[in-house]
Order: sequence, then C-alpha cells, then structure tokens
Amino acid sequence: MSTEEELIKCEWDAINRLLGGGLRRGSTCLVEELRGESRGISGLLGVSFLYEGIKHGEGAIILLSEHTVGEYDLLPPVETLYAKAKPNQILLMDGLSSLAYGVPSLPPKEGVIRCSNVRYAAKFYEELRTTVKRFDIARMYIDSLSVLLHSMESDRAAWQFWLALLPLIQHRKLTVIATLYPEMHTPQFTESIERLSDSIIRFTALPAPPDEIPIRQIQIVKNRGFSFDEQVHTYERKGFEYYIKD
Repeated sequence: MSTEEELIKCEWDAINRLLGGGLRRGSTCLVEELRGESRGISGLLGVSFLYEGIKHGEGAIILLSEHTVGEYDLLPPVETLYAKAKPNQILLMDGLSSLAYGVPSLPPKEGVIRCSNVRYAAKFYEELRTTVKRFDIARMYIDSLSVLLHSMESDRAAWQFWLALLPLIQHRKLTVIATLYPEMHTPQFTESIERLSDSIIRFTALPAPPDEIPIRQIQIVKNRGFSFDEQVHTYERKGFEYYIKD
C-alpha cells in the first residue's frame, strides 16, 4: 500500500477520510453519478483534487467534453482555482467544441487547447499525450469520461483509447479523476472500465417526492485497488461544499 506521502488528497477532509487518506499518485479514479444525482458533485470533487495539487505546485489539466469553457469559467470553485494558480499551471482541453463544431473557428484563449481530433481516438490520444508532457507532475479531471468515450468513432476505438491511456497515466505519475455515468454505457462496458480503475467513488440520489429533499449518498466502492463493502454514507451540500453526515 502507498505511504502517506504518496497519497493524493482533495480539499474536503471528509472525502479524504473515506478514502483512507486519499488516492494513489499515478492512478485513475472514477466518480460515478447514479439515479438522478445531477448537482455537479463529480465536477466539484474533481476541481477540489486539482485545487489541492495547485497549492503544492502541481499542474492541472481539465478535459472538457460535457461543459463549455465559458460554463466552467463561471463556477466559483474554478474561479478560486484560477486565482490560486500561477501562470501556465492550468490547461483546459476544450473537447466539447471539437464534438460540436469540428475544428473550432473561435479565437484562441490563453490556457485553452482547442482539441480538433476528439472523434478519432488514436489522434486524440497523441494530442493528450503531448499536453500531459508539458508538466513534470500533474493532476487531470475529465468531464465527462462517458461523453468523451461515446464521441469516439466506435466502442472498440474508445476501449483502445482507454487501454492506451492507462500506461501513460502510470508512466507520467498523472492522477486522473473522471466523471462516469454508468447509465450511458452497457453493463459490460462499465464493468470493464471499473475493473481497470484504481478507485471508484459513487454518488447516488434516492427518489423523493417533489416537495422533499432527496437522500444523497456516497460510497467508496474501490480505492488503491482494494474493493470495499456496501457501506454508504449520506451527505448534504452547503454552497459549493459537501459534508458527510454519518
């Protein structure tokens, strides 16, 4: 098992405790949202891990395939991330523009890489590999891995992309947090992605009447290669922070 110095933490102490100290450096963590959980918890958690890395001088890469750069720029946690970062410490890879428009005609923005080959897995992998090499050590948040994989020319290409990405992550000691929506994939595809991931954090919103607040739960399904039991914890959101209630 990794030592304490090798563990990757986020801003939220409660999440770090549930993870037994944090994630392993150079690993992949899936943040799954199930059954109607749509409050942006995975994105906030991803930014929280990036923020902690920024404070320690690490690079931050945000790969967008679900939200636009403009939408991300307006999020208060992201504004805080920018305020803390030094020049060239954050890079955004704008995959959504590629999906929607092909090669974007938008003017370039400092710190934003306009991806042009997201649909073609092999070419996009090379673009991503070049980007990762800009940093000696970095963390990356993928929003969202489900949308990104679905955008590629075939499930086979998406699977080969993911298989190629894993050795790069380990070699570069890149810690990747990625949003996954299991309902977008077949059970077999989801199981395959989960099996090759080091950690899985699962968020669920239980059904509730329109006039009641739904019960929201978090479960650490897997971490640092170890699978856990079925214990779940309820949590609540206050502003842009989340608190474990039990």
